[in-house]
This record gives sequence, structure tokens and C-alpha cells, in this order.
Amino acid sequence: MRRSNVRLEQDRHFNCVAGKPCRAPILRRRLAEGRKEGACIPRKTWWVRFTDRDHKRVSEGYKDEREARQRRDEVEALLTLKSDPRRVQDQKKTAPLFSEVADEALRLYSATRTLQPATRTNHNNFLKRHLLPAFGEQPVTPEHFSRLAIKAFIARIRGAGDPEARVLQDASLTAALPVLRLILDHAVERDLLPANPMRGEPLWRATRHTEEVDPFTPQELRTILETARKIAPDFAVLIQITVQAGLRPGEVLGLRRSDLDLAAGRLHVRRSFSRGRLGPTKTRSSLRTVSFLHPVLEEGGWHPRDAGGLTSGLLEALRGLRVVSVDPDAPLFGSAMDPATPLRQSNLHRAWVRILKKAQVRHRKPHALRHSFASILLSRGAPIIYVTKAGGWRSATTLLQTYAKWVEQAEDGAARILAISDVNTEKKKR
Repeated sequence: MRRSNVRLEQDRHFNCVAGKPCRAPILRRRLAEGRKEGACIPRKTWWVRFTDRDHKRVSEGYKDEREARQRRDEVEALLTLKSDPRRVQDQKKTAPLFSEVADEALRLYSATRTLQPATRTNHNNFLKRHLLPAFGEQPVTPEHFSRLAIKAFIARIRGAGDPEARVLQDASLTAALPVLRLILDHAVERDLLPANPMRGEPLWRATRHTEEVDPFTPQELRTILETARKIAPDFAVLIQITVQAGLRPGEVLGLRRSDLDLAAGRLHVRRSFSRGRLGPTKTRSSLRTVSFLHPVLEEGGWHPRDAGGLTSGLLEALRGLRVVSVDPDAPLFGSAMDPATPLRQSNLHRAWVRILKKAQVRHRKPHALRHSFASILLSRGAPIIYVTKAGGWRSATTLLQTYAKWVEQAEDGAARILAISDVNTEKKKR
């Protein structure tokens, strides 16, 4: 449809003044019945005029110019897509708003599934911070929720190619978009949409994650621990058990006294403490029993049997923890204000930053301790399956996506040792 077939016009009496002669053009002048000749009543109305799909002339009046312009652009788009603008206008008046459909969809989804508290929180956060500002006041109709509209929303969230304008990282967006998909699935079930525009061919592709992890070296770990023991001995124990067992920060905060087996040098990872509450581990694979005596602080070996005095010293440190009490369900690392509750992640991060600054070690997040566990063990030739199970990764493939570089280092080192051995053997034969 050409633009000329959809017109935006002012009412013929738009510029008239009450009680004064009519200013409307003579050819368009039409006085209301009973009105005195020459007198006029102004009408501040904007008209959108077009010919619909049945070739009938339609005029729609709007008091606001901005609203009228939006309607004109919408009519042009609908006629181009061969949709009926009048039917769509009727749908706007009857179709429920996205905010209503979203609330109903999430309530039903939560009622029919067993969701973790963190999952519910993530769903609500994405809805309030991103979906409602973008779609909240829009009626759920095919014209408003097309594949093109969803693509535009994703592009805006990703910054449309401008990293500085990015709202969410691709990893966060990948985890959050299923919320929109389940809401639109519900709209399909209510016959508001003929099909879910998010189903079928993917609407976007995440940028491949090429950033390498940045673990600590054994020397850096020793420096950090030495500094921590001077400032906060209990926190030093937290750091050491985290890196020697390959724990996530939430997992170490969720440990209880009953999870420790000091005789065997092992611990049971059963839960995680995050956002102020205890919950399950990240995945089912994360439920595990793992040794906390891996010699990552030392310069050789990877198996707990290779542990030296520096690694084994953790046993004595655990026995001396002030938090250890007769209560087996007491948090292993409790809050300073209330030892009966776990240390919060915000307090962990503050203490961590303070210690790294004091130790003059380049800052990395506490999660880098887990990276250090994996990278050091793999670089020393630890079997991939062993590291996968010890760290609670979902699969060896998941592990290698991040840590393949250190497997290659171990293979290169083994090849060099083998080559040196062959050379020495040849010399002896001669």
C-alpha cells in the first residue's frame, strides 16, 4: 500500500475559533444543523483516513497527534501485511494485556512444577526488569507479538551491536528468554496467538565465549593463604578448602559440620547458599563427595596421596575452627554476627578483596579458586573423568570447553619427558 492511501489530516475546523467566522476551506466547509451562518465551533481532532481491504473508506479520529501518527504507521504496516486494520483495532480493545497474560502464565507454571526459589526469583526479575517495560501495556495479538517484534526486543537487549548499550550478556539472555517463551506458549493455549513466534528457527545466536579463565598459580595461592592467616585465620581455612576441593563459592558457604569427614579427608557437597538462603547445588552432578587434600598449593602432583605438609595442614586448621561446635548442622563458616547462619556472599567478597589487596595479588573473583583447582590438576596430568567428578561438572565435554588448554599443557609436558627419556636411553646404548 502506498503512503498516499493512508492519510493523516487535521479536522476541517481544527484552526477555527469559537463564536467567530469559520476558517475551514470553502470547499470543505460544512456547518452543523442549527449553527448560525459564519459562526463556528473548533474541533481539535486528528483524522487517520484509509481504504480497508474491502475497499471501504475508513476515518478514525484521535485527540492526540502522536497517537494519530502511531496509528497511521500501524495501518500502513497492517495493510502491507494484508491484515485488516479495523479487526486489529477491535482486538486491541478486547485482547488482554501482556502483563495480565504473563502473571497468569507464571502462576500456572509455578503451580504445576517444582521450582527452586532461585528459579522463581530469576523469572520474576526478568519479567519486571525487561519484559514488562518492553511489552507490559501491549495487547497480546499476532501483530504485536510477531517474530520480527521478538527479534527487535532481543537486539535491543543485546545492544544492537553496540557493546556499551548491552543490557544483558548472552549467557544471561540465554537463561532468561525461556520465560518469554513459556508466556507466549500460554497465550497460544488461550487462543490469543495462532503460534508461538519463538518456536521454530532460532531468532538469534549467542556470541561464542572466547574469554579464557584466569586461574591463580600455586605461588599466588600460597601468598594469599599466608596473608589470610595473619588477617582472618578462619577465612584462610575457607579459601584453602575451596581451592583444594574445587568448590563453588555458594557450595563452600553451604557446608555444615556434618559434611566433613576429617578421618578420610573428604567432604560431602549437598547444598549451596546463595541470595540469603540454602538451596540445592547447581546441577545434579554437583552432588558429590570429594577430597579436600588435592595438592594445588604445592609444585607437583595432583592426587591427594601426593599431598605434602602444606596441603595436609588443612586438617589441623579445620579442627581448630571456632565455628565447629557440637551441633552437626551448624554452618562450617558462619556469620560473625550469628554463627548459626552461613556467611553471606557479600561479606565473603569484602574479605576476599581486602586479602588480595593486602597480599598484592592481582584481583580475580573467588570463583577463580575453582578455576585454579581444575587448571592445576589438568596441567599435571590428572584424568579428565576424575577432575569432572571431583569438581561436579556436568560432563567431561563441559569441562573441556573451558579447560582444554591445560590438558594440552599436560600432554606437551608428558611428550617432552618421554623425548628426554628416549634420548637418555640412546646415549646409554652408545
